[in-house]
Amino acid sequence: MATLPPKSCERAYRNILRTTISTLWRMELLNQAPLHLPHINCRKASYIHIARDELQRRDLFKHAQYLRSHLDQLPLLCLRTQATSYIPSHLHLANDHTYTPYNQHYCPSCLPIQIVGNKLHTLLHCPHSSPLSHPAILTLTRALRRYDLCSWSSHTPLQQTAILLGSSPSKLLRKHDKAWTHSTSTTCTKLIYSLECHLFKHQPSASPRPAQSVTSSPASPPV
Repeated sequence: MATLPPKSCERAYRNILRTTISTLWRMELLNQAPLHLPHINCRKASYIHIARDELQRRDLFKHAQYLRSHLDQLPLLCLRTQATSYIPSHLHLANDHTYTPYNQHYCPSCLPIQIVGNKLHTLLHCPHSSPLSHPAILTLTRALRRYDLCSWSSHTPLQQTAILLGSSPSKLLRKHDKAWTHSTSTTCTKLIYSLECHLFKHQPSASPRPAQSVTSSPASPPV
């Protein structure tokens, strides 16, 4: 009986471990942010919801496709990982340096209406910032047609947000992943730059913080 060379055995064992650990890792993450919950109530759940389709890849030890591009993907990575200060829900603390629960980081442009200022709201629904997404949406709509995929409107708001932030559509054939990333990355990155510039330019000097009841229980620490 022929035996595999030692290096081949090591490679095969490594791949088995990666697949097994990725499956357990995926289950753990998805269980922390089930889609049936009516609201996203923490930073971790927000990240998982946006990255949900990308978490379905077999090997989670490999970077997502949008990170394997030769183009500058740092703006997309910073926004997706909530490492920005211009999206209200990305902030850990209020202006007075006190902790504010995730679901009370309201969009300052929409006050007095209390709407959580997360990525989905900022890119798709906020009347002050969502118009910046329209040129990118037109470009991405044409790309969806080019690859014979479902229309933009047939994607859920979470899927639309993920695509605007560099993700490949869930139904895209694997052989087209690189081509999709190459053709859409510049569009997505330009959107993030324009969004950042617009929000910093129009950012209120101090965002009103919701009043907390004296009898309310202390908020849990951010996740």
